Amino acid sequence: MTMKRFLQTSALAFILFSMLSACSTVPKEISEDFTAQELIQKGQDAFESGRYKESLAYYTAVTERYTDSLPVYVEASYEIGHLYMKQKKYNLAEPIFLDILSIYDRITPGDLPSAYLKLAQLELKKIPH
Repeated sequence: MTMKRFLQTSALAFILFSMLSACSTVPKEISEDFTAQELIQKGQDAFESGRYKESLAYYTAVTERYTDSLPVYVEASYEIGHLYMKQKKYNLAEPIFLDILSIYDRITPGDLPSAYLKLAQLELKKIPH
């Protein structure tokens, strides 16, 4: 094998390894044993480490598994919207924050913590139009 061919093969192997390593940070299957708060914590830990795809996977698991718990659903939804804001994916963040506002419009005041209403309103103001 020539030196040039060796370097090309090595470079290709490195690229493939890097791609596989990046993909491995996203959990293929999230245990059903995790509570909502454990999933949210795992999502926050991944977010703080810059592992946004992994973070999104955990928050999405919460929104899919805990639809019967509105406070948990709203918290995870907000975190997803916040994640999109961090990535400047405003077109994905905006509908999430609007959904949160519509949830608050439909409930009795006091049924949910007001923090996520305020946070969603603040995030919406940051979206460039």
